[in-house]
Order: sequence, then structure tokens, then C-alpha cells
Amino acid sequence: MANHLPAMQAFQIRKKVTAASGFAELGLYQEAVEELEDLPESTSDDIPVLATWLQVYQSWGKWSEAAAVAERLIQKDPDEADWYIALGFAIRRAQSLAAAEVILSAALQKFPGNATIHFNLACYCSQLGELDKARSFLEKAITIDENFRKVALTDPDLRALRE
Repeated sequence: MANHLPAMQAFQIRKKVTAASGFAELGLYQEAVEELEDLPESTSDDIPVLATWLQVYQSWGKWSEAAAVAERLIQKDPDEADWYIALGFAIRRAQSLAAAEVILSAALQKFPGNATIHFNLACYCSQLGELDKARSFLEKAITIDENFRKVALTDPDLRALRE
């Protein structure tokens, strides 16, 4: 939260952000939005507030809105891989797999050791019928994080690789 806020105001803001997150987890999206919209304007561009908007939009399936927030988070915090992953995920649903692949391929240059980026690229390539690329990305994801081996066994995006 903004460092210039008095302690009590910062506490109230954290409470609203936490409440919004909880509402989103419960599927109470309008209530989550109301909590976030009730925050002071000066906090609207704070990373925790933006991250909560992202969570709300992702949970709600509002992919264009999620993409816009993820782009803003990337501008504010370009060294956090999760924002690029979220952008790819949202663009996949709002636009296309091919557009999402472009985003994550660029992110891979910045975060070559991120297993989730490799795994998501494996999913995208598998869905696009690029099975050799998908296999390569999946192998790299598993090399970085063995937990992706188990995930790959059930992920529907990788069905073509399993067959």
C-alpha cells in the first residue's frame, strides 16, 4: 500500500483488499468490486490493489479486464513473472492461444527458469498442434520443477501429448 498513508488508513485499506479477495473466492464478485471501488483513489495503482482486481476478474472470467490489469501490473512490477503468466492466461481466453503464446514466449526471454511459463507454453503449443514444441517445453518445465510431471498427467491441454 502507499507508504504515505497513516497507519489506521493503511489498515482499513488492507481490510478492504482482504475482504475483496475473500468475496472473489466465494464467487461474490459484485461485493468484491464494491470493496475495491470503495478504496481511496490514491491507492488504485498500488500493486496489492491491482493484484486483487486481477484475482477478481480471473475468478469472474472477465478476461479482457484481467488482461488490462495484468498489463498494468507488468508496467508497475516488470520483474514479477506471475503478471506475465496472468496476462498470457487472460489473453488466451480473451483473444487466442496464438496471442497468448506470443506473450509467454517473450516472457520466457526474461524468465528462462520459470517452470510455469514453460508449462503454459507446453499447453498452448499442444493445443495449437505443435507437439514437438509442446514436448520440449514440458520437459523443461519438469526439469525445473518436478511437480509439473504430475500436473501434466491430467491437464486437458496436454491430452494430445499423452495420446
